[in-house]
Amino acid sequence: MPSSPVIPSSPFAILRGPFRDLANHLSGGGDYPRTQERIWIDPSQLTRIYTRNPAETPDYKRRHSGMVLAGDWDTNTEPLDESWKIAACLAHFCDGIPWEVTGVYERMQDMIDEHGPFDSCTSMADIIARYERIDALYSDIRDNGFRDETVQRFGTPRLPEGVFVHLDRHGQPIFGAIGNHRIGIARALGLTRIPAQLGVVHPGAIDRNALAKLRSGPALPTLGRRYLPGFRSKRRVIWATGGDLALTRHKATN
Repeated sequence: MPSSPVIPSSPFAILRGPFRDLANHLSGGGDYPRTQERIWIDPSQLTRIYTRNPAETPDYKRRHSGMVLAGDWDTNTEPLDESWKIAACLAHFCDGIPWEVTGVYERMQDMIDEHGPFDSCTSMADIIARYERIDALYSDIRDNGFRDETVQRFGTPRLPEGVFVHLDRHGQPIFGAIGNHRIGIARALGLTRIPAQLGVVHPGAIDRNALAKLRSGPALPTLGRRYLPGFRSKRRVIWATGGDLALTRHKATN
């Protein structure tokens, strides 16, 4: 079996974004990917999830956002709905199966037993509380829509958190295995346009100008502008009803 490519080392955190943006700009001009760049995806069209297995594949995380990397990393994928977290969400929210019957509690407990704290959980009580929060998140997105937490930095819309999505050599999105429950909820609700954080980009995607389409947000009827309650910063949120997307007040969880 061929050796796995080495995960690229990242510059010091404070300089990571600007230096990466500059390097991409010098290599590719105005269409270069940006660190933490916000893109728009259709969750219903995602079919693959990147296999995050550090023993066999580069474990790309948020610190790799915006990197342009050649090679065959984009072939290390699995069918999206075979993700155990996403499968549990679809079973629970679409078919009404209780969380404890989906097997997700046991899988979470196994991960804790094998690796220690997992998804900020250390006990079954933590797991149950976590999925109660997932239920609350589902209800909020169902009633209010999916929140866009984009911030403008250095002239680029960036999403510090959120669903993590790579682009393969054909310019097609691959779910980066960060934000599983958000993807599961979006698919269960039939959402067709949500914001995502750009992950790793294959040079083939740049050759196909794939980012141009993903950078274009949906045309939304603007009903007004409000500031998020409880926040000191004046982050604006555009509210819309109907169509493909609504933006909510709720801070998304993984």
